[in-house]
Amino acid sequence: MAGLLLQLLLTVFVMAVSLQGWLPLGCLEEERTALLQLKDALNYPNGTSLPSWIDGDAHCCSWESIVCNSSTGRVTILALDSTRNWELGDWYLNDSLFLPFQELNVLSLSANRIAGWVKNKGSSNLSALILNNITTYGSSLQLLLSLRAFPNLTKLDLSNNDFRGKILGFLDLKNLEYLDLSYNTLNNSIFQTIGNDFSGPLPPRFGTSSKLRYVYLSKNKLEGPIAMTFYNALEIMTLDLSHNDLTGRIPEWIDRLSNLRFLLLSYNNLEGEIPIRLCRNEDDISYNVEKIKGAVSPNLSKAFNLEIMQIFK
Repeated sequence: MAGLLLQLLLTVFVMAVSLQGWLPLGCLEEERTALLQLKDALNYPNGTSLPSWIDGDAHCCSWESIVCNSSTGRVTILALDSTRNWELGDWYLNDSLFLPFQELNVLSLSANRIAGWVKNKGSSNLSALILNNITTYGSSLQLLLSLRAFPNLTKLDLSNNDFRGKILGFLDLKNLEYLDLSYNTLNNSIFQTIGNDFSGPLPPRFGTSSKLRYVYLSKNKLEGPIAMTFYNALEIMTLDLSHNDLTGRIPEWIDRLSNLRFLLLSYNNLEGEIPIRLCRNEDDISYNVEKIKGAVSPNLSKAFNLEIMQIFK
């Protein structure tokens, strides 16, 4: 009986050791190896960041800046903001480093002087990518072209960079729901990047990204009329075009966006009345139309579902 119990305990011990690769604190060996390779890339040529990422330590889910799935032990979030020493110079990242992370959903690499990816070697299941304050104007085009390595993105945050002027056709992200390009210096040609090849003022349609829900384009150099730019963005809930040089009227067709809750148009040169049918939604809609020219519609009182409206100056 004692021999049988000892054999059972030995079996359990062997199983525990063999399963160490996927236990929540252990993570998979292929992912641990990939993390160490990523650390080397971040620290190239002589950086010292991520000291808790130690070769030989199997408990990589307990390392700093990492979140794992408690059931599978796979890495789901990498929060590596401001990890690379700025004095190490520009960083060209190999996207194949992320291929082992099959459940990686969120990758944040802000403030790491990323100048681009090396030639794309594969796609990724990544759904959220955050890249704030990462690059300079001279390398922005190469960086944006590299985003094709992440075709399944639903959230893309590229705010607070030095992207300027025309950055054409850099991605075709048909699953994108959240796009933040605020606080750059982009002009109208930015809209050529969202699935179509447009030119001139804001284009007549927003392309193939009909799943977009949150769009932030404030603090850029957009100009001209809104036209039918977002005509096909039927799922959009938040639209921020404030602090640009947009002109003309708020288009009547905007009431077609039945899910719209927040519309921010302040600090432009728009004129005319606010389309009354835009107020038909039952939920709160916040209008920020500071410095709009012209009269407020006398029919605004009929907007019985409107709870919040902001008109400054």
